[in-house]
Amino acid sequence: MILAVTGIFLFVLVTGFPGLFEGQHRVTAVTASPSPVPLEKPAVTAENDDTLQSLARDRDTTANIFTGLEPFFQAISHIQTDHAVLHIAYFGDSMIEGDLVTQPLRRNMQRRFGGSGIGFIPLTSPQPGFRTTIRQTFNDDWTVYSFVHPGKTQGVTPGISGYVYISGAGAETKYESVPGYGKFRKADILYGGQNEVTVKVATDTITRVLSLIPDQGKAVSDLSVTIDSVFSVFELRVTSSKPGLLYGVNFENGPGVYVDNYAFRGNSGLPLKNIPPDVIAGFNKKLSNKLLIIHYGLNVYTPGIEDYHWYEAAMVNVIRHVKESSPGCAILMISMPDRSALISGEYYTPSGLPEFIRLQQRIANSEHVAFFNLYAAMGGANSMKQWVEGSPKLAGDDYTHPNGAGASRIASLVYDFLMKGYDRFQHCTDSIAYTSQPKPLL
Repeated sequence: MILAVTGIFLFVLVTGFPGLFEGQHRVTAVTASPSPVPLEKPAVTAENDDTLQSLARDRDTTANIFTGLEPFFQAISHIQTDHAVLHIAYFGDSMIEGDLVTQPLRRNMQRRFGGSGIGFIPLTSPQPGFRTTIRQTFNDDWTVYSFVHPGKTQGVTPGISGYVYISGAGAETKYESVPGYGKFRKADILYGGQNEVTVKVATDTITRVLSLIPDQGKAVSDLSVTIDSVFSVFELRVTSSKPGLLYGVNFENGPGVYVDNYAFRGNSGLPLKNIPPDVIAGFNKKLSNKLLIIHYGLNVYTPGIEDYHWYEAAMVNVIRHVKESSPGCAILMISMPDRSALISGEYYTPSGLPEFIRLQQRIANSEHVAFFNLYAAMGGANSMKQWVEGSPKLAGDDYTHPNGAGASRIASLVYDFLMKGYDRFQHCTDSIAYTSQPKPLL
């Protein structure tokens, strides 16, 4: 028994921190006073000039960059007058799983700009019950494919969530609103493929049989279900036998901002390139996406590993793919947070992590997209140690993932960053696009 437990422990340690067991990957801690390293200066191009409209050089003291956020700022400035709906697509890994980070960010945005509802929800979940902001149940009659193994999808294309669902007769999904998170007023079923699918949908008060007929000229089609009053239950059951291709359901209640959670555990961000451009563009149009947030790194950075040029090159291609597929949308990269590794019996920030954050910032600079330095905003080196060991406790004992309170803190930091940029966008004159020199990233 002792040997078995020891073996499991070593396996977890090796897979989680491979550099610790390879002689060429020595793990050291960030020193108390590291030498400052100047940050990259964003390139100024014809499409990224020094004006209010581009905010190209607009940074603050934590090396955040507001480049390219104007379409989002313009859109939220018109919500009240146009009674508009817009979505923020938040892509991430296990750090945002279960609606962590996205729910408090959604709540903050809706308090200021309106809207009440959960946004887009896929048809099934790998961890049913983990997400507490909506109750979702489903049966096993869905065939699920993801963008992680595109060669195994048999020609079907993953949706913006990274998942696609092939229906069988009797496939069911049921959504129920949760107290405190808003009821439903409209449900949009998003689907694609070639085959027509017949579904029975039921709410608290009505039952309807609907035909989902794909628009052959579009990658993404939708069908709206609305009734005169709000409803707390939405149930979808497939009654046709021919397999159909479905993506999920979007729930909204009035004009405002909706933040969609696209969590995918273990994801590096690179599989985003496996979502076809027309699918990304189709979701952007159907959901009125105006901001795409790309938040990865926890599943890439490994203490002791120093060379990430392969990831930098690959992630540049991902950003280009998303950007080219999303004209009219703003893109924001968020750095990975601080994390700690066990070094000489204590938890510290590994010495290579600040360089990885610089790499993420270089990607944003080179592709002229916005960047939020979460590592610096949460306190920089050894802040994760403080989040875990301090009071209140803000992160789990893995010294990597925030808990609920920590996720709310991160959401507040992201929200404050966006609103700082929005306030500058509203109040700066054309001659003021750059207000302060950034401090070096430590």
